[in-house]
Amino acid sequence: MRLLTAKEMAQIDAETINTLGVPGVVLMENAARGVTEVIYREVKGTSAVVVCGKGNNGGDGLAVARNLYNLGYDVEVILTAPVEELKGDARVNGEILSRLPVPIHVVREESQLLEVYSLLKEADFVVDALFGTGLSKPLSGFYAELVDVVNRAAKEVVSVDIPSGISADTGQIIGPHVKADYTVTFAFPKIAHVMPPACDYVGKLFIVDISIPEDIPFFLGPERYLLTLDEVAFTYPLREVMDHKYTFGHLLVVGGSKGKTGAPSMAADAALRAGVGLSTVMVPESLNGVFEVKLTEVMSLPVDDGGRGIFAVESLDEALKLVRNGKFSAVVVGPGLGSDPSTFEFAREFIKECNLPMVIDADGLNALAEDTSPLKLKETPVVITPHVGEFVRLSGVPKEEVLKEPWRHALEFARSHRVVVVLKSGRTVVATPEGQVFVNVIGNPGMATAGTGDVLAGVIGALLAMGIDAEDAAKFGVFLHSLAGDIAAERLTQEGMKATDLITFLPEAIKRIKELEVEPLRGELPFVTSLREAVGV
Repeated sequence: MRLLTAKEMAQIDAETINTLGVPGVVLMENAARGVTEVIYREVKGTSAVVVCGKGNNGGDGLAVARNLYNLGYDVEVILTAPVEELKGDARVNGEILSRLPVPIHVVREESQLLEVYSLLKEADFVVDALFGTGLSKPLSGFYAELVDVVNRAAKEVVSVDIPSGISADTGQIIGPHVKADYTVTFAFPKIAHVMPPACDYVGKLFIVDISIPEDIPFFLGPERYLLTLDEVAFTYPLREVMDHKYTFGHLLVVGGSKGKTGAPSMAADAALRAGVGLSTVMVPESLNGVFEVKLTEVMSLPVDDGGRGIFAVESLDEALKLVRNGKFSAVVVGPGLGSDPSTFEFAREFIKECNLPMVIDADGLNALAEDTSPLKLKETPVVITPHVGEFVRLSGVPKEEVLKEPWRHALEFARSHRVVVVLKSGRTVVATPEGQVFVNVIGNPGMATAGTGDVLAGVIGALLAMGIDAEDAAKFGVFLHSLAGDIAAERLTQEGMKATDLITFLPEAIKRIKELEVEPLRGELPFVTSLREAVGV
């Protein structure tokens, strides 16, 4: 499912109206009926105040008011301009509503806001249809005060398309805005609906099919999507009777240092739970005894470290020889590697010389911070999995800019370095060298705990080892990892979960995905869909 900006949505609307000939008023009516359905299903109470601006978002609100009236709701409307000043489809819906016994209060001055507050306090809920996705500058003056009144009324709020005052094109807050309990958007979600912090004010998101043909967005760029089940379905290779452990790959995890033996262990163990046939950790020799005790199914491969408990550049030749002589099908570099300068030199040279499909994580990425050129030289698939801080060090882009548009910066790095980027945050982004971006919206804040990144690296590494291409391995790995996190939160609470719990629940996440796999998912979505239904879980 596409994830759009306001301009992209406007282009899609125009194409539907002008090329296909679907009247705008029909799209508006479909939108209003979708909002009304959400209200009927989700919102308690029978009295509503619909707050309408003078643009198309207000026209949607006027149509919602009529639909609610037709269902028997007690409805009053606050309109920021007389009906005769409205234009186009909004004017049509204003004139229709004015013929019904629905009170329309024209409010244009701050002196009238006390009356507005009184009306809102008497209602069971509020419909916010002041400003839609076209807003690009902060609200001020009368409109900022009106939004404040809506919020202070402390009623349940249903926003039409987007909470008024929020820009559709960014997760950043640009000024005063409505705080919605429900938001009903049309055709496709917009960036602000899913990216923090704006998404925190959207409430529960619903998407309405307003009769825009599915193929129209594919004539427009860029290719920005929600990460959904139909993007990752059927990723796993089929298992047949005569298959054996090497059929499903052998993953090597290179990592570990004093005090950080847990990270490579979690990555390697997660890989087994994700389905790889064999999993091995390559570790500093003086720490091997720890790994022999810690691990059961995972094998260990010690490399001479001169008793230092770290990989050093002197370990490189032996490490590369072991890789060449082994039967490994993919490698994860970085978990628990440590930050000693000699370790960083080892990591850079290992990344340059190793010709296996590769996941680079944690200190493997930090080792490249001063020089990312080894990534551009790789001829085998590479997935990098930085969190925001690591990405800032890799890319040189200021943190505030990365947080503002993570999808754009991840995509630029993926294209320039020819790697798949998994930029980890509250909304993890997967970007490909071919120009596609996928935003993951499942998972939960309980996953913000030590070790969950190591688990993700192991899962993606397992998929690479199974022969799955880098893009699909990254997408499926992120989706599977997040679903396991959601299952862990269901069972253990967000506060009580830890990284190894994700490993425990990976099999159940795999089971759920296999049970939910449908094709094509998008074609089976109903008229009104919640965000999680659209994602497929």
